[in-house]
Amino acid sequence: MAQTSYTLGMQLPSHTLLAHNDAAASANKIHDDAVAQQYGFRGGLVPGVSVYAYMTYPLVYSLGARWLAQGTAHVQLSKPVYAGDAVTVTGTVNAVDDAVLGFDIAGMNAAGVACGVGSATLPSAVSTVPALAEVPAGPRQAPQVPASWDAIVVGEPLPVLTLTVSPAENAVYCQNHTDDLELYRGAHGYVHPGMLLHLCNRIFSGHFMLGPWMHVGSNIATYRACQVNEPLEVRGVPIQKFEKRGHEFVVLDVLILADGAAAQRVQHTCIFRPRQSAPAG
Repeated sequence: MAQTSYTLGMQLPSHTLLAHNDAAASANKIHDDAVAQQYGFRGGLVPGVSVYAYMTYPLVYSLGARWLAQGTAHVQLSKPVYAGDAVTVTGTVNAVDDAVLGFDIAGMNAAGVACGVGSATLPSAVSTVPALAEVPAGPRQAPQVPASWDAIVVGEPLPVLTLTVSPAENAVYCQNHTDDLELYRGAHGYVHPGMLLHLCNRIFSGHFMLGPWMHVGSNIATYRACQVNEPLEVRGVPIQKFEKRGHEFVVLDVLILADGAAAQRVQHTCIFRPRQSAPAG
């Protein structure tokens, strides 16, 4: 590939910030202090999509619009993050060849414990764009239904989500996530990748009435960048559900379209019914 300034083991510029819980008042009460404590956490959780948003900073700072247009990422949310936590994001080059530039990425709290870990790539060419029919659109409108193991049906498309992201919404998101990169600014700015991943949460929670729940990991492939004021359509289909250590998980196959073209595909994993901690005493 044209980029020749990266070498194996090279460190990307790190990024340090104070975590902000922008979902404290949301319907998902895992972000509320009192409710989260019932599940064994110190307080309300900073959303996993926000931790991913933090982790994109060194990539976009270093690679710019190319990564927003054709990059990939794999992220696991390994430890909770709380409002006010100092988080330092790092990236290390792990592959350099004609086909791909690869990175290990991590978000570490002030104690040096990884709260988010993963990898990212910048392929030399856009990945094969999926046919839109691979992730079929659900109904345009459907009532919310209570979430349960039986209600979440593998292979049954979720109601489609349509929206645009305004420059003002993008700016507020960037401010809340301590991201000052110029690429996201103005009437033709790129939609922040954290906002795009948040849409995977929205298509799920928009259809199911959920109790406290958690996003725990995502695999992301990008085919084109998304810009503010551009019509977006989000399709999603549950492709797997399983139980592990008392938690009930769902994996969603999500396709985001921008102006009618496939822009990003995500395998998005959530705990839709977490195990509640035993009461003290």
